[in-house]
Amino acid sequence: MVYLRKIAVADDIRIYNMLQEIGSNDNGFHNKVYGMSYHQFREWLENECSVDAGNLEEWMVPQTSYWLFDDEKPIGYGRLRHYLNDQLTETSGHIGYAIRSTERGKGYGNQILSLLLEECKKLNIRRVQIGANSDNVLSNKVIKKNGGILIRVSKNKNFYHIDLT
Repeated sequence: MVYLRKIAVADDIRIYNMLQEIGSNDNGFHNKVYGMSYHQFREWLENECSVDAGNLEEWMVPQTSYWLFDDEKPIGYGRLRHYLNDQLTETSGHIGYAIRSTERGKGYGNQILSLLLEECKKLNIRRVQIGANSDNVLSNKVIKKNGGILIRVSKNKNFYHIDLT
């Protein structure tokens, strides 16, 4: 069974190992844990949970971070921003996600995006913006498959809206 679970301070080595399979800038998804020691991961996890709890710096917006699991195996990482500020509207979007390298090409990208869109509905986000590097053919296909309509292209990135009404 594939499902999302919110990140938690109690997360373990399985999550750390998954994050080592997602590059530091994996097709535009920023993974700060890549290359960290396990001790550093624990510190990062506490900070990330703090951000999800609302302890934000001035430039940040509220977000919720999730792990994608297939049964008990961590497969991917997703972030959902609750709203966008001007900078995020220009450069990013509501959703970012990545799948561990050993599990790509198995449909998990579609699953994580679909599940994150369900979370958007719970937050009453009716028009989701999501970006993908223009050369990332698979991510662009995943977004379109989940209802993405191309709204603009900026440098190396495509931006889509997904209407959830």
